Amino acid sequence: MRMLGFKLVKYIALVKYAACVAIAALILSLGLNAANAAEGGLKPEDTPYYSRYNFIKSDNYLNIGVQPLLLPSGIITKVMSRDLILRQRLQEMGIKMVFYSFLGGNDVSKFFLSDDIQAGVAGDMPTITAASKKDVFIPAIMQQSFVSIVARRPEFIEELKGKRIGYIPGSTGHYSLMMILSYSGLTEKDVTLVPLGHAEMASALSDKKIFAFSVTEPTVSLTLQNYPDSVVIHKVMTVGYCYFSREFYTKHPQAVRQIVAAEIRAAKWIKGGRENLFLAATWLQADIKAITGDKYKITPEQIADVTIKDMMWLAEVPVVSEKSLKKDGQIASIVEFMRSYGKIDSTVSAEKIIGSFDRKLIYDILNEPVKYSLNEFKYDVKAAQDVKAAR
Repeated sequence: MRMLGFKLVKYIALVKYAACVAIAALILSLGLNAANAAEGGLKPEDTPYYSRYNFIKSDNYLNIGVQPLLLPSGIITKVMSRDLILRQRLQEMGIKMVFYSFLGGNDVSKFFLSDDIQAGVAGDMPTITAASKKDVFIPAIMQQSFVSIVARRPEFIEELKGKRIGYIPGSTGHYSLMMILSYSGLTEKDVTLVPLGHAEMASALSDKKIFAFSVTEPTVSLTLQNYPDSVVIHKVMTVGYCYFSREFYTKHPQAVRQIVAAEIRAAKWIKGGRENLFLAATWLQADIKAITGDKYKITPEQIADVTIKDMMWLAEVPVVSEKSLKKDGQIASIVEFMRSYGKIDSTVSAEKIIGSFDRKLIYDILNEPVKYSLNEFKYDVKAAQDVKAAR
């Protein structure tokens, strides 16, 4: 990456500074990749693609919201949607699982809270938002990767003061940016925040409409490839979850177990070989094109490259860490942060949110690998695009 107009000594200092701030930010900043929802951005009803959805509300249906533009969870859920073992097990219980694509975690949360879907995949902020307003069951991690601040040139964080920064309202990039700024003695008022969608960020940076943006993969890698003068000036680890309504889990605990088993199976299959990875990337590319049109161009090769890079961070056992659920752990810190910014009600306790997480279910599954077919892989490789839209 070219560091035009900068002395080597400043670049070295920048790297050291970013590393120090990243360590501090990691304490609080588990995140998500929401898209064009929340205040200041597009609302779900403003997205024409969503108007096609025909949510069937029945005890025999499980509607789940997924995010094709969030990697690696997007590719994992894509593989799950083609899992013939999962389909059969759910069919035996009289349940049909329907996957709905959303642009981001806040969109997933909106439709979850309106009871259109009963499960979702999102980062910690939308997941905690959902758990603050509804009884939620969170059995598994689905995402571990980075959110990055990408800029036109290297800068110290405090040098962002007065600059225009692109962000997706309510997203990982948004909240991580707020935290990073605060660690450097800045607030949102010290910068100009510019709400953008994934497809707009790289061009806005190149056209100098913004100086930087904060977002997750694959937008980061695509920008660096297409605009080689751009540079990552900060990275923070993020985490996302698969969550269910407590009502659905109470009625169908074995169905939830089969779904989590399918997640474990999908991750194994993707990691099982380049051919598997590329096939899954081809499937996911179709979903990305369906929901974004031609605005967000990404190839299966690019999806595969980002996925394999980010899946190295995803734990083999996708269980929520015990440490993060302590009274002084990461989840409690995030709850306090969201309360302080008015993102959740001030009366919501960290204990309520922490009580939504479950660590036992995954270990129950892992202790019975044959029962849950953890080492069997049967996928519908010829299926047409199966993320549902209204007919």
